[in-house]
Amino acid sequence: MNCKSFILYIVSTALFASSSLSAEDKIHVSKDIERLPLGKSVYYLEDPERKLTFEDVSKPDVESKFIKSDQDSLDFGQLNYNYWFRLTFENDTPESVSKLVEINYSNIDIVQFYKPNIDGVYSKEESGMLFPFSARSFKNRNFVYQIDLAPGQQKTYYLMTWTSGGLKVPLTLWDKENFVQYNADVQHGLGLYYGVMVVMILYNIFIFFSVRDVSYFYYVSYILGFLGIQLVLTGHGFQYLWPDFPFLQRNFYVIFTGICMAAVLLFTKRFLNTKQNVPAWLDKSMKVMIVAHGLLLFTPLVLPPEITVKLALVLTIPVLIFIPIATVISFLKKFRPARYFLLAFTVLTVSGTVVVLGFMNVIGSSFLTEYGLYLGSTMEVILLSIALADRINIMKKEKEEAQAKTLEMQKILTESYARFVPKDFLANLGKDSILDVRLGDQIQKEMAVLFSDIRSFTTLSEQMTPAENFNFINSYLSRMSPIIQRHNGFIDKFIGDAIMALFQRNVIDAVSAGVEMQRYLKEYNEHRNRQGYIPIQIGVGIHSGSLMLGTIGAEERLEGTVISDTVNLASRIESLTKVYGSRIAVSESTIEEVKKDGKFHFRFLDRVKVKGKQRPVSVYEVFDGDEPQHQDLKLKTKESYEKGVKAFYSNSFEEAKQQFENVISIFPDDKATQLYLKRLYPVTHDRKLEEVEE
Repeated sequence: MNCKSFILYIVSTALFASSSLSAEDKIHVSKDIERLPLGKSVYYLEDPERKLTFEDVSKPDVESKFIKSDQDSLDFGQLNYNYWFRLTFENDTPESVSKLVEINYSNIDIVQFYKPNIDGVYSKEESGMLFPFSARSFKNRNFVYQIDLAPGQQKTYYLMTWTSGGLKVPLTLWDKENFVQYNADVQHGLGLYYGVMVVMILYNIFIFFSVRDVSYFYYVSYILGFLGIQLVLTGHGFQYLWPDFPFLQRNFYVIFTGICMAAVLLFTKRFLNTKQNVPAWLDKSMKVMIVAHGLLLFTPLVLPPEITVKLALVLTIPVLIFIPIATVISFLKKFRPARYFLLAFTVLTVSGTVVVLGFMNVIGSSFLTEYGLYLGSTMEVILLSIALADRINIMKKEKEEAQAKTLEMQKILTESYARFVPKDFLANLGKDSILDVRLGDQIQKEMAVLFSDIRSFTTLSEQMTPAENFNFINSYLSRMSPIIQRHNGFIDKFIGDAIMALFQRNVIDAVSAGVEMQRYLKEYNEHRNRQGYIPIQIGVGIHSGSLMLGTIGAEERLEGTVISDTVNLASRIESLTKVYGSRIAVSESTIEEVKKDGKFHFRFLDRVKVKGKQRPVSVYEVFDGDEPQHQDLKLKTKESYEKGVKAFYSNSFEEAKQQFENVISIFPDDKATQLYLKRLYPVTHDRKLEEVEE
């Protein structure tokens, strides 16, 4: 078919369709019409396979399949079909008429508007959330199109829509001036709503920085998420904030829903103290939904909106159920902050449920489904601000009571501290106050033990006076103690120049502390050098396992201590640092965690039978705390060293000799390798070392 015959075909088809329309099928327009809902005047056609083109739907045999709508506002729910709409307008007045057709719904991925030209050929205007906002000829948050009819003229217009979420097509015919005025009124109303939300965000940010309560941070995040949802649904976000990013408009509903729902659940848990005030199943269910909405944030990266939007809607329903239940239970338990909280979220939950059910096409379109969230959320933020103020008053009262109690107990605490139990033991013993500590309190825990000791301290101390000894030890310990604390450890005791520290979170904290202690030692030695003192070296030993923490002594004098074979082994391992010339030596259980962490460099030292152990203990070296040049040499020789160790313990002594000689040729000062060679060359070792050095 050539171009001319195609145009004739379109014109003849249009004339046929026009002549076949009955009077009730036409929408009569005149200048007197200010606003006319078109819901029951439109014909629509479903295209589940999304294959029909405009040429297809404009054929007489297909046009007959159009169904006349019986709804004031067409609502197709979550069916992701193509929907075609046919509107036939007739101007039976002696004056030309120009009107606007509005789709009062902004979240449609594709909208195609087909209008007939003078020659009968249809032109297409395409826009939607798949296109930048600039693609729209009429710059409005909704989809607006102009129709023009001469006196006595009849025209048929077509619309095609497709969206990945729920589809609503509320069509309205507008007089231009009335539309501008109505649109201005809506803009003012929504502007007032946005203003209230922004004010509440700023207000609660101020409260957060004033009282430092994380619940207010959660609440601000919730309002931000809720405001983001509204900006997406109204189309104002696409119109003013991200007009050139269709991907954001299509996916921000899901992202803001994830932020909003996760934040409101966190806020509810914190505000109502659900861990204590609601059943465990409900508290755990809320935690599950927090995780689910957290994961929802990332679904747009891997799933299309057709799936993510429905998933967001489904996940919203449990939140609207759990929060009211938790609030009612807390209220019935006489939890004072739940009063305003219950009122605020009752309003929001009811309005939110109506809107979601309407969006899912469970209930019909109404004023509440259209504007329920605006009304409900405005009332909610106002009521909840009262709840937050009430909470501040409660906190203020509790603070005053606590201060009075502190003053009252000060005298008792002064006397109690005379018995002295280290404060770091309180948390581990499960005590809230030192007043609760009793002789014989004890607990068994899995912890890491770190021992550090100054090498050759006896020789060093003999060169100092008693006063100098104490000054030196205090200077050294005051520098090392903060390092241990920074890595979540606490010092159990000082044993002269030695430190015994415990780490309850994980073994890596202990290793990190040991490495930093060795690195800081270089800075400390520079300080000693400037003062005219000789530098010092320390050894660090680390082991982890089960141990007993408790109090020993008498009623008049208590002392915290640790009793365990784990402590003894950590001390023995530390003593081996002198033998192998290493800075940090650790046990096999410790090195397993180091392997998992992957942050530190290590190598096997030896299997040693230590005092108090029947079986040999594997000892490893972590050398991240060594001098940089020594670290480089150990890394450079690590492969040969490990091959040598493996060969040694496999009784392949010739291969072991060769590998260890390779190490010595590169790193002559490697004491661990020297010890292995001494075993392999019990007589000639010294001579061979001299040859290597030469």
